[in-house]
Amino acid sequence: MKSARYMYLLLLSSLLMILVGCEFRDVLDDYPVSGVEIKLNWTGVTDKLPETMRVIFYPKNEEGRRIESYLPPAGGEVKVPPGRYAVVIYNYNTESVLIRGDESYETIEAYTGHCTGLATTEEMVWSPDALYVVALDDVDIKKSDEVFLMEYKPEAVVQNYSFDIKIVGASNLSGVVCNVSGLNGCYRLGKRTCSASEMPVNTEVVIKNGVLWGYFSQFKLSEGVKTRSTMPFMLTLKLIKTDNTVQEVKVDITELLAPPPDGGGVEDPDEDVHIEVPVPGGEIEVEKPAPTPGGDGGIGGDVGDWGDEDNVELPV
Repeated sequence: MKSARYMYLLLLSSLLMILVGCEFRDVLDDYPVSGVEIKLNWTGVTDKLPETMRVIFYPKNEEGRRIESYLPPAGGEVKVPPGRYAVVIYNYNTESVLIRGDESYETIEAYTGHCTGLATTEEMVWSPDALYVVALDDVDIKKSDEVFLMEYKPEAVVQNYSFDIKIVGASNLSGVVCNVSGLNGCYRLGKRTCSASEMPVNTEVVIKNGVLWGYFSQFKLSEGVKTRSTMPFMLTLKLIKTDNTVQEVKVDITELLAPPPDGGGVEDPDEDVHIEVPVPGGEIEVEKPAPTPGGDGGIGGDVGDWGDEDNVELPV
């Protein structure tokens, strides 16, 4: 009797599994996916390919579902349900660039975090490193057994700058803090717009053979978009002398960073835009530090090796 009851329950369970399996297959048929092959063409964009690309499909109708994937720089295949989408693709392995607002195509934006200058009360933000973006407002993915090909060229949305200034009396320095205010502080990937940073952007500096070299970057507007903030671009140098006093130099570099009238850029996509900072007389003379009573002066009493002919990387 028990054996017959067991066989009956087993048969019933098998029948239920078959019915559930059929219903599950019906559900899968209701939510099919299409193969989407993404190919990225880097010709003329950069010779230094990123390691990883992040792709996000944002559904624009009820048929689609948000799909996120990570691909090598050349691209790859992603399984996407049929529907209409907005899509962003960008390099993921960045050091200073952060992403926020990625819950929607309209809000996703790149920005950089905070760094400090001479004191914790003096805040700056880091310069962005290289960021490459593909933004697509409307992509229609059809239900198909064939792979849907998407081939695009990423756009570099960060511009790098460099400058050099002759320094007279570099041996009188113990450090340099440099920044540029008025630069673009974030980039909205979907909207392709920028906004000015609320804080100055940090500039890396090094003194070599009596010349101060500076390097900074900012997010740039997409090609064809000419508008930007009306704030001036101001470069500020804080020269920290060996007596712990600070000599400050401010220079307006707005005209130097203005985009060319034809909208063109540098021929080499990885090349910095070199600017000539218009300091009076073409050089900065570091004032002599005040002598320390009872001593020779200087922090730690030994900065004599920081001559104008030495390669000195100063703290920022």
